[in-house]
Amino acid sequence: MSEAVLGLSVSRSEPAQPRPEPAQRIDHDARGGVVLRGLLAIATLTPAQAALLVTDVIDQLELVRSRDGYPTLRDHAVRVSDRGQLAIDRTGSAASWHDVRDAVASLLRSIATNCRDHALADRLDESIARTTDLANLAHGVRGAVASELDPSTVGRTRRQLAELVSATRGRALAADRVVTDRANSQSLPAPAAGSSLAPKGWYPPIGNPWHRKRRRLSRRRGVLGLLTILLLVGAVWAAPGAWSELRRGWDTVLHPVNPSEQNHISPVSPPPPAPEADQENSPTAQGTAEPGPVHTGLPGSAGPISRVTATFANGECSTGQLCTMRVDVHVDPAANVGSVTWHVSVYERCSGAVHPGNDVTMPVPPGGQQVYGIASVILPRAPALAVAGLTSAPAAAASEPAFVPAENATC
Repeated sequence: MSEAVLGLSVSRSEPAQPRPEPAQRIDHDARGGVVLRGLLAIATLTPAQAALLVTDVIDQLELVRSRDGYPTLRDHAVRVSDRGQLAIDRTGSAASWHDVRDAVASLLRSIATNCRDHALADRLDESIARTTDLANLAHGVRGAVASELDPSTVGRTRRQLAELVSATRGRALAADRVVTDRANSQSLPAPAAGSSLAPKGWYPPIGNPWHRKRRRLSRRRGVLGLLTILLLVGAVWAAPGAWSELRRGWDTVLHPVNPSEQNHISPVSPPPPAPEADQENSPTAQGTAEPGPVHTGLPGSAGPISRVTATFANGECSTGQLCTMRVDVHVDPAANVGSVTWHVSVYERCSGAVHPGNDVTMPVPPGGQQVYGIASVILPRAPALAVAGLTSAPAAAASEPAFVPAENATC
């Protein structure tokens, strides 16, 4: 009979979900409360609270439709009373279900998305997407939220909603508006007379649920906590060293002289003697004699060779290292010598030893005036050296020697 009055059309293959409490029309004058969107903007609902409000929406839509038709839903028309019950004001009527379907779906989704459990919102979206009319919507929504509703805890959930409404309005919940759990009150025995010392009409204070809501730790507080921990660790690590330095300075100020120590200067030992190899290579052992001149025994020009020059290819050379030399041979172009053979010789200016290099033969083009070549030699470890370029064909001639080092050489 109730399905006929409310206009429900439930499928015979699926039983209808039981309602946690009978649906009833809430009077406009006695309701008060706050706008639903204002409550959702401030409070976060539990799954049971969200499921109870969603069920209230369906119940109120069915009641209004059975009497006045489909209501026009506006933000200020959907309110939650001081007793934790949702009510819908009839601010207008729509011609058909299609005119209010989007508004009803938006209202239900706003309640579900405010819930802490995202699974409830997902189940509600699936039930809304398959609806074609109010009866189908009521059946699907009640089935989606049935797992979150327990008839034995509906009264307590109502009281929690009433506390949220009271906290939103900024005043304490009145004692005469607290909703009692009818099912629990019937199952519990009545208290014996004189079992309570509280006066008649006294109720325990109701705490503000706002302060029970867990809040996320701010980033600034977390950074300050991390810095404090780092400072404490650094202080513990540096405390022993700082205490030792402080104690040492304090002892220096109070006890500048330690009588246990003898006031004398320890003798200084002479430096150890230098090795023999270092003494031989030292400037004192080598002496300050100037190196002798370099005699190649060959003239600067001979026959078709007009001049021979020898220069460092890389700018400079050092003793004991590889030295690259460039040798330029200038010839008479009318002689047509064909080729020139030359080599590089290294002279030790202190000992007079000569180290000749390998011969190098280079062709001279017809009418050519100059040819040059590159040769590399390893210089011996000597205090004063000289390097010169010498030709052997078509005539014997020598270049001016290039000295290593270039100046201030001693033997």
